Amino acid sequence: AEEPVAGTGKTIYVDATSGNDTQEGVGKTSDKAYKTVAAAVAAAQSGDTIQLGEGNYTLYKVSSVGHTQGKDLTFVGQGADKTGWNIGAEVPDPANFGTEYNGDYSFDGAEKITFRNVTLRSGKADYLGFIRANNTIVENCVINGKTFYWGYTSAEFKNTTFNAPEGDYAIWTYSSPTMTFDHCTFNVSGKAINVYTDFSAGKYDITVNYNDCVVNSNTPEGKKDKAVMNINDSNMGDYKYIINISGNNAVNGVTPDDQNEEYPKA
Repeated sequence: AEEPVAGTGKTIYVDATSGNDTQEGVGKTSDKAYKTVAAAVAAAQSGDTIQLGEGNYTLYKVSSVGHTQGKDLTFVGQGADKTGWNIGAEVPDPANFGTEYNGDYSFDGAEKITFRNVTLRSGKADYLGFIRANNTIVENCVINGKTFYWGYTSAEFKNTTFNAPEGDYAIWTYSSPTMTFDHCTFNVSGKAINVYTDFSAGKYDITVNYNDCVVNSNTPEGKKDKAVMNINDSNMGDYKYIINISGNNAVNGVTPDDQNEEYPKA
């Protein structure tokens, strides 16, 4: 089990399979784990680490008040192949398509939320993600599905693999003034990052940092118009998108325009 940095809080253990929320001394050791993550975060103080056992977890439909609001919390799984976390409903409600109400409010007002060594599962609808968390950090994770909402101050993704829905984006830079992708892999069919916002447009510059990333595209020829980033500043007014691309980046499965028969060399 990963230990928190000295001085940053205690570790609280959760085990969806064998935990028991009501036992004496609950949460202090892996053999006396909480069963539900809701009970664990209610007991947690800012700076604590929640160590998750194998299994699937979520705080969807759990109010952030008295649970995550105002706290820095780190969630550490047993590995992306062993620990899962559902963002929002497993099946988004069609009645809420086109709105944020399929999103996940369980970190509304949280300060800094970090996920490590888990698979984060989202649906295919628009406006999914963790709504109104301040900062989010995702490290050594897998993200399945499409998301819009991450940290409202900053969102950082390190060593993370994005598996986008077929023909759709993996992520929108929707709610985060600064979004960083460092050593990430995008498995996509045509689209990876949508550098775009609408309702919050014109309030601030939006910075996207993209470093040492790989895009693997399996899109058929002729549909490769948005292989990595779609950048649309039509709603930005006097504000700008600032795109910082650094390091060693690769795009696989896409023919460059100057080598594509559709766009022959001049």
